[in-house]
Amino acid sequence: MPVYPSLRTLLEPLDSPAQARERVLSELLRPLPEGSQAFWWVEDGGRFSLQTALGLAGMPLGEVGVVEEAAFQKGYPGPVEGWSQGLPAAEVGPHLLQHLSVQLPASPEPPVGQNLLLPLVLERRVWAVLHLYAPSPLDEPRLKRAIQSAQAVVPLLQQIHRWEAAERKALWLSAINTLLSHPEPESPPPLEASAATWLKSRLQDALEEATRLARAEGARLVAFKEGQVHTLAQAGWDAGLPVETALRAALTEQLGEGRRIALPRYDLYPARHPELVEAGLHSLFILSVPYQSQALLLFSSQAGWFPDAETQEFLGEMATALGVVQREWALRQELAWAAFTDPLTGLGNRRAFERDLEKLPHRARGRLAMLVVLDLDRFKSINDSFGHIHADHVLVRLAGVLRSRARAGDRAYRLGGDEFALIIEGPPSLNPSRIAERYRALVEEVRVSESVHLQVSLGYAVYPSDAPDTEALWRLADRRMYQDKASRRNRASQTPPPLIPHETLLVRLARRMGQALGFSPAEMQGLEAGCYLLQLALGELSLGPVTLSDSLLREGARILVFLHQHREGGRPSSWTGEAIPRAARVLQVAHWFTQALKEVEGRSARSVEEALAALQQEASPYFDPDAVSALLSLREWLEELVT
Repeated sequence: MPVYPSLRTLLEPLDSPAQARERVLSELLRPLPEGSQAFWWVEDGGRFSLQTALGLAGMPLGEVGVVEEAAFQKGYPGPVEGWSQGLPAAEVGPHLLQHLSVQLPASPEPPVGQNLLLPLVLERRVWAVLHLYAPSPLDEPRLKRAIQSAQAVVPLLQQIHRWEAAERKALWLSAINTLLSHPEPESPPPLEASAATWLKSRLQDALEEATRLARAEGARLVAFKEGQVHTLAQAGWDAGLPVETALRAALTEQLGEGRRIALPRYDLYPARHPELVEAGLHSLFILSVPYQSQALLLFSSQAGWFPDAETQEFLGEMATALGVVQREWALRQELAWAAFTDPLTGLGNRRAFERDLEKLPHRARGRLAMLVVLDLDRFKSINDSFGHIHADHVLVRLAGVLRSRARAGDRAYRLGGDEFALIIEGPPSLNPSRIAERYRALVEEVRVSESVHLQVSLGYAVYPSDAPDTEALWRLADRRMYQDKASRRNRASQTPPPLIPHETLLVRLARRMGQALGFSPAEMQGLEAGCYLLQLALGELSLGPVTLSDSLLREGARILVFLHQHREGGRPSSWTGEAIPRAARVLQVAHWFTQALKEVEGRSARSVEEALAALQQEASPYFDPDAVSALLSLREWLEELVT
């Protein structure tokens, strides 16, 4: 009887159980005739899968598939009780694989040879089968030596199997632990896409590892939402294959009950999807992901693939880990949101602002980086006049405007009370002043009441041209904001309050144009009176509680007299012999523009850009160029206002 060296001596140079099995089977084949073959089958749930085959040229293992234990028992050449007792048995006849209904590759070898089967029994269960095949019958002494050799290597094969099981378990546990213990990156700001990207990458890595360890060809992690199936991550074979379509209502219901679904012959499944069968899908294994409305799918086009019982248990642990990681991530996001978000407005809070401001120098290389500080004017009076609940609603509306109408990538924060900030990044070609005024216009579009809008003071600073570090940047923007506030207070003390409470587009546009042209308080009042009388005459306003002094009525009427007195040949002209007042020139342009935005018979409503283009075409012969320039400077404000 041959004496084989210990596992350590025989297999020490090898680094995998597969190599070790091949070494042992090679030793068994060495004394047998040329063309002999060796097969190693391992049991899983009453079925045997081929793990190693030597000498079977031209046939991949996957094409052999799995064999039911009953088929092996039927092909076992020894007595019935010999199978469960692990007794070796030999028989001259056709290749055992033919008996097991495995299609062998064409071979010039004779169809009759020597089959030797050795069942390996552990705890009264056949857990593996060693099969040797010689292309010609063996004489008695040679057959006896082959049987003795097979029995002699059984301890080695058992050790290799335990080695493989331990190594496989270690790989699975490593993959699961990597998924569960992957270091959490610094909590990203709320609403940033980087957090979702980080989670998706983590799920993707775990899915690819599960696919490899399960020896599947592909895998999907899918979510169920509102009756639809959505892919969260995918790995392996044919990423475009719509495997999700296999999850019909019946399967989805079983998953909802926490059951696993095994379809080793999907092509024979009654509710199969023809498109998947045509694409070559053969095996499908599905299990639910705990704590989530999700499922993990593994599939293959190989007839012999299907996860064994141990692999199914590992897949179950991996699915649990996937659910735990996503639940933990969601909880972390909630905590991060709470830690870095203002609870009233949903904007970033002061902590988020300070964190993002500190990172600004690292993100701003080669780009414009800008800080805008905003402080609402006289917000205490809104609290006093309308109450705290109404004032809170105003802040919520303001936050909604900043979120929905901000430039892509700009970040808004509430620093506390009525103080806000914006961190803005973009290409060097951006105009900081224009961006700041755009945000001022956005804020001042927020309505407090029917006749009152928010007013805001702001200051901005650009890094690094205005300040060398973020602390200096903040101080400078804050100082400029207070300078703006003081300047606005001075202007407010010199300018009487608006005469007209009706906030129509014409009134608001005329005021803005007057401010851009530096109108005096008297000119501004005359302009507003002209707007009011014009809209009364056109039926756009009803006569309300507004009362104007006789002098303002006369001034408003005088401005209307000049409404249709256009420039002629580039020079102002008037049939009264009087120069056209600046207020009338502004009202001409503002009224023409607001009418151009309306739909009239024979012409549809124009967009802001279309109306401005038409105005520029008519501006030279008809309208005052300064008034036109004032209107054009409000382009972005008009876009925001009209939309």
